[in-house]
Amino acid sequence: MRRLTKKILAIIGIFLCGCLNAQDLVARRYINLPVDQNFLSFFYSYSEGDVNVSPSAPLQDAFLRIDGPALHYLRTFGLAGRSGSVDVFMPYVCASGNALLDGERVSRTVCGQGDLRLRINYNFIGAPTVALSEFARQKRDIVVGASLQLSAPTGRYDDDRLLNIGSNRWFIKPEIGVTIPWRNWSFEFAAGVRFFTDNDDYVGGSKFEQDPLYNVHAHVSYDLTPRQWISLDSNYFFGGKTFRNNMPSAIRQENSRLGLTWSMTYGRLRIKRMVPTNTNIRTPQALFAGHW
Repeated sequence: MRRLTKKILAIIGIFLCGCLNAQDLVARRYINLPVDQNFLSFFYSYSEGDVNVSPSAPLQDAFLRIDGPALHYLRTFGLAGRSGSVDVFMPYVCASGNALLDGERVSRTVCGQGDLRLRINYNFIGAPTVALSEFARQKRDIVVGASLQLSAPTGRYDDDRLLNIGSNRWFIKPEIGVTIPWRNWSFEFAAGVRFFTDNDDYVGGSKFEQDPLYNVHAHVSYDLTPRQWISLDSNYFFGGKTFRNNMPSAIRQENSRLGLTWSMTYGRLRIKRMVPTNTNIRTPQALFAGHW
């Protein structure tokens, strides 16, 4: 029974990593912001749905549920006449997975602190340094930027378990993006790739490796009023083939997501509601964000 459980949790655990990595349905990342401002955001997300695994996997009726809050802090700055930002993302996650393996139901539930993520973003075209007092008078223009995200292995990790919240490894993700405004519309496109270090403390003292994971996303947003906008968001990631003790896994990560974002501002408080979905996972989310 224990070996069966490890097999199914290995598959669900790999999918969990892919699902958490796919949480990039964030519109208007590459836009100009007033410098020397602080933003604090509170997230709560809930996802559930069937797990798509390789046809060669000996399991059926696989299901995964993920939920939990997160704290996000962002600080804007100016450098060489252009705007940029630094942000930190700190999640708390609960995950539960189960499936039928050879007709037997196996499952696991785990909660804990997720891996901390740090990102630096710099807009090198079309985003001049602007103070808050002058920001409302600034003309919108095409913005091209780049970001570099680092994930640290700070999350809960049990070396005798295969379904974990933390990954026990680092990743670094360079990304480049562009936002094109037109009247009340904005069109945003971005592409990036995650490079992973190895997990040398995998179950049974084995070594877990992963190839780069590629990601592209696009957003089309519309300004309803100066204080309200909506966005249609899409995301696709692929690659990330995994290896255990240099032996290739049958699991190849590939998924796409479609979401809808609504944002409304009251004074200095901004409220967003996001409802991303995809073929295999239905993920309603709510975000409450404020800045000072």
